[in-house]
Amino acid sequence: MFKSQTYLLLLITNSYIYYMRRIFFLFFIVITFGCSDTLCGTRIVSGEQKTLTLGPNGGCYYVNNNGNKSYVDKSECNCDDLLNIDDSNDKRSSVIIQKGVYEVSYNEIYEQPNWVKYTVSNRPKNVDRGSMDFHNESGVYTSNDADYSNNPWDKGHLAPAASFSDTYDNLYSTFSYVNCAMQIDNLNRGEWAELEQQVRNWSTTGSINVEVELVFGNEVRSTGVRLPTGFWKRLTFSDGTKRCYYFPNSNTNKNWDQYQVNCN
Repeated sequence: MFKSQTYLLLLITNSYIYYMRRIFFLFFIVITFGCSDTLCGTRIVSGEQKTLTLGPNGGCYYVNNNGNKSYVDKSECNCDDLLNIDDSNDKRSSVIIQKGVYEVSYNEIYEQPNWVKYTVSNRPKNVDRGSMDFHNESGVYTSNDADYSNNPWDKGHLAPAASFSDTYDNLYSTFSYVNCAMQIDNLNRGEWAELEQQVRNWSTTGSINVEVELVFGNEVRSTGVRLPTGFWKRLTFSDGTKRCYYFPNSNTNKNWDQYQVNCN
């Protein structure tokens, strides 16, 4: 009986401490920053991490190198993350990173991208990848080589290396861990690669905007990375027409064009 009462007292005490910490944290944010200075995540701009702040009309901005406010899309505002306190780490659900030839929203919790956007514009091939391998991104918690070791998942490029082999810097930028996903090898080397080549062929008549969005389930590998269950690829052509594809993250059994779906 005495042990049960002691356990109950400890449980109540720990709960009280937990909720008091949450209340204190939110109180600190309000007192320190005020309603118009609420912190709403970060964004990587030209390799530099910028703090996003809530603006007076609900948008978010960072202070650029000229000392002025640069507003970002509201979808990049993660002000609600202040309520999701995780004492074990500071991983973020979305870090927006500008890599020059592509833009990525990276999920540090999943250790995978949320989405990647880029434009294919019939660039000439001037350099080869050689022995180039994936590198870490400063200031971003990503997957690493251990996540891809001894399993059937490739380091699948999302912004394809072959589409940006016009300069060494552009090619190198695609070999960042923020630009690769746990993609089943048969898909990465098969229909996914074939569609990438087809997009390059189509780009000879006009630039094509590409958006790749990852879909996730609940499976988390022992290394901590969450497995994507599928990939959306949305193409917007220079004349405004669109083509959309959905690939399950599994071995493929159809030609790439049979994965086309209704964009709506």
